[in-house]
Amino acid sequence: MIDTECANCGSGTPVLAKTCPYCGTPGGLRLAGIMVAGALVLLLAAIVTAGVVVLRWYQLAAATSTGAPADEWIASTTADLSWLATAMSGCDAEAKADPNALHFLVTPLVPVAGDSEPWRAKSISDAGTGILLRANDTIEGLKSGALRIYPADYDFSVVDPDGEKVHKWRPSVGVAKFSTSDAGPISTFKVQFRTAHSRSNADWGGSFNRLVGSCYWVNAILGQ
Repeated sequence: MIDTECANCGSGTPVLAKTCPYCGTPGGLRLAGIMVAGALVLLLAAIVTAGVVVLRWYQLAAATSTGAPADEWIASTTADLSWLATAMSGCDAEAKADPNALHFLVTPLVPVAGDSEPWRAKSISDAGTGILLRANDTIEGLKSGALRIYPADYDFSVVDPDGEKVHKWRPSVGVAKFSTSDAGPISTFKVQFRTAHSRSNADWGGSFNRLVGSCYWVNAILGQ
């Protein structure tokens, strides 16, 4: 409880009190007290929300800390998108040189307008909290400024639906290359993204057929 000084007797008076409990003088700060109390409630709610997000991310990071790190992080800019074409061709070359591995080039995205729903019409599949886009829609969105690179950490995973083996990597930031060398028996796979805002039981996306020697360009709008 926050107290203020009574203008009449000088005693400590709660800011929400109608009158001074000692001398009965009407309180002149009731409205201000209500505003202060409301601000404190909003601040407390914001702290709780932030704490929940941080706790979820710590749980996510702890669950994936034993995975392999990304093979490479790609420096990206919005002014010149030649880096993305270079990264795609480089990943393709690595996949052809190492056909027994699965190779992924992940471009995490977020709509600048903050609304992901209009992009669902262009989605080729959902993947946990991610909406997967084709490469041309991704490049067009980045060029027009409708999309930007997701600025926070994310967790990327792949599952073999037949063998039920999950391949995980450590949380990453920005555009990154991932690979797994023990992909020999995999014929199909599903991908999943998780962020600090994800549910604990985030869904896997649809199945993709594996093409030996191919790099998979995974362009995903991530949930916030």
